Amino acid sequence: MAKTLIVDDDPDAEAMFSGSDGNDFFFARSDAEAIEILTSRDDLDIAIVAVDSEAVSGMGLFHKLDAKDARLPRIALSASPDIELLRQSLKDGASDFMVKPVAADELKETLSRVYEVCERRRNSWKNETELSAIRREIEIASEIQRRILPRRFPFIEGVDVFARTLPAKDMGGDFYDLFVLPDGQIGLVIADVSGKGIPAAFFMAVARTLIRATAFHEAGAGACLEQVNRLLCRHDVPGMFVSVFYGVLDRSTWRMTYANGGHPLPLVVRPEGNFGAGDGDGVFALEGGRGTLLGIDEEQTYEEDELALAPGDGIYFYTDGLTEAFNADHKPFGEDRLQGAMTGQAAGSPSDLAGAVAKALSDFVGDAPQHDDITSLVIKRVE
Repeated sequence: MAKTLIVDDDPDAEAMFSGSDGNDFFFARSDAEAIEILTSRDDLDIAIVAVDSEAVSGMGLFHKLDAKDARLPRIALSASPDIELLRQSLKDGASDFMVKPVAADELKETLSRVYEVCERRRNSWKNETELSAIRREIEIASEIQRRILPRRFPFIEGVDVFARTLPAKDMGGDFYDLFVLPDGQIGLVIADVSGKGIPAAFFMAVARTLIRATAFHEAGAGACLEQVNRLLCRHDVPGMFVSVFYGVLDRSTWRMTYANGGHPLPLVVRPEGNFGAGDGDGVFALEGGRGTLLGIDEEQTYEEDELALAPGDGIYFYTDGLTEAFNADHKPFGEDRLQGAMTGQAAGSPSDLAGAVAKALSDFVGDAPQHDDITSLVIKRVE
């Protein structure tokens, strides 16, 4: 049943409309009466407004209202078929028009048509409001996720650090971490949760928390990943798993012990003097520390390996969204281009190294859309 406001000073208006079944009518004989009704009620569906009356200002009536009250769909009503008047009324916001005298079947048909449009519009407004609220919640969750990842690293004598992440969507599944362990060693993590968006972001928060918490009482890199893997498997989240590279850097020996859970192995950037005279800078991938993704097999073990860092050595940790970034010709950036971007950058800072890679990637992909999260963590031993 449509609740309809009739705004008309015609004395015959009430009798003409009240005889229609299935609708609820309210009447106003002037702008003032109409405004009082429109501002005091929020359950009206349609307004039928005289556009040829001296006591009623036609569609101009709604210019006197706040936006929320002026949203009501309206029908122009005229005593004569003045085409120009009706055309102007439609231009001023009327959804339909009727000419008096209005027959019962015409009224029913017009109200039904406009009411249907009204309902679609209301549903649209409701959807827009709900989508706006959801969007706001996603923005808040995205900001929380950004704050979960370290934006400032603790000062560590002899170590320079830089990290950045670029989610493919508002929220992503990549994460990195750096923390000082109770014995003074440095924990280094980079990881990539399967999938993208909100599910990956939630799983990312769980995985990061478990890794950090476990690392504080599980000294070995391999043992840490084994424990985190068991915990993730016991959560039993279908289709969710995470690749992780975890390294523990001992600054007393400058050796990094590491274990790998199905993650791309970091690249070492080594200056010329650390290889030997005349060898030039070197960029090479770590080896060893094998293991599969976390969250699949509860009995999985993770072997350890180690790397000795000399002064000037850097390590570039990254997620596969970098090497698997495609250009407009559907060609991936690849490991060769990644290594090429880092060649000759050994003397620079971690941010210089990350910047060189970001530029090479941008030049390669151009305007092609990003399909996966891209994250990097760069550390360097400084003298």
